[in-house]
Amino acid sequence: MKLRETFNLQVPDPAVCFRSLLAASMLLLAACGTRSDLRADAGIDHSGRMRGYVESRRVTDFCPDQARRPADARCVVTRGWDYDRGKMIVRVFDPAGSVIHTDESQLSESSLTTAEQARVEALVRADPRTRDLVNKPGVTFWAGGFVMREPGDRWCDTGSRCIRAIAVVDDGNTAILHSVVDLMRDEVVYPDYLPSGKKVVQRDEEH
Repeated sequence: MKLRETFNLQVPDPAVCFRSLLAASMLLLAACGTRSDLRADAGIDHSGRMRGYVESRRVTDFCPDQARRPADARCVVTRGWDYDRGKMIVRVFDPAGSVIHTDESQLSESSLTTAEQARVEALVRADPRTRDLVNKPGVTFWAGGFVMREPGDRWCDTGSRCIRAIAVVDDGNTAILHSVVDLMRDEVVYPDYLPSGKKVVQRDEEH
């Protein structure tokens, strides 16, 4: 007597098995698609993204050729980030307002402006991966932000404008989330960032 007759076993139809497997695969793919959507910035309004040259600092200082100028003559030095080219721009203007020196670098950073800080916060508050947490009552962001660059990083290497955004509660005493926003991409690139202590940052004050 055959085994299936002895134990009254039912052998499944191969066609039925295939259809069931196909249906299960489609459900799995649909679930993966939903996870992918959470990582995208779909639904985020990018009309407020940073554009063009954004000046962050302007100081009056001695001129590079001060020895050839009157003792009381001073030049103006400006620093800012060019979002069209992904570079920090330093310009020196003589007392008459003419540019006498320009320096461009993709490795240096200028400090954040109020508008840039606001854009960083807006992106973290709008991102579907972070908004539920940071839009709760009492959640604020540390002012200033922290410029971050790591050689070889997928998002925060040369030419990026990555900013660490730290959401806090308890009047700023307790950090609840570290995220990283790249203002060049106008996107949260690391929604839940764990600082390694090895990030390389060069601020404009160092140059």
